[in-house]
Amino acid sequence: MTYCVTPRCRVPENPDSDRFCMSCGAKLWLQDRYRPIQSIGKGGFGRTFLAVDEESLSKSRCVIKQLYLENPSPDVFQKAKELFLQEAVRLGELGTHPKIPTLLAHFEQNQQLYLIQEWISGKTLAEELTQNGVYNETQIWELLKDLLPILKYIHAHNVIHRDIKPANIIRRNEDNQLVLIDFGIAKLITDTALLHTGTMVGTPEYMAPEQIKGKAVWASDLYSLGVT
Repeated sequence: MTYCVTPRCRVPENPDSDRFCMSCGAKLWLQDRYRPIQSIGKGGFGRTFLAVDEESLSKSRCVIKQLYLENPSPDVFQKAKELFLQEAVRLGELGTHPKIPTLLAHFEQNQQLYLIQEWISGKTLAEELTQNGVYNETQIWELLKDLLPILKYIHAHNVIHRDIKPANIIRRNEDNQLVLIDFGIAKLITDTALLHTGTMVGTPEYMAPEQIKGKAVWASDLYSLGVT
């Protein structure tokens, strides 16, 4: 299946071989390269899709993150684009860490902004908890030893994750290492003019009190990790 990422498409599912959506007529591949195959997440300001990189020799999978702004004014879209480009650079720097997904590309297409990131194959901690039950003390200490250095790294790059939870931590199949995922677009622009102070981003049950008020700080990530 090829999935149409046009926000208001009524029937986004299309056959693998199609290059244009049967429902809305939009081009299905992004940059004539990335073929979306499944919707895997949606938030107030962004959507996430699983995709295939059709130009890679192995037809490797990747993740598409779409910044979704509904009918923005020209000024708002221009500001969003500027912020997007700034944060894409920062996200590219974060992706050099072996336990953070690599940023593969970023671009604008059809008045939508996109990030393409490495796909991490593995199970989330949420899935592990469902299958195996709660962790014992030894396992919790091991988890903290793995994840705290990642938080130190992203905070040193002036990034607050804002949505740390079991579903955003994956145990990578190839080496059994924990990887922190879902550095979503909305999280990175919460403190900007577009998403002004008071906007709540994250999962409420894992959020620190100050984050619920729209004022996340570095310690908010530590709080979320502790709840996790």
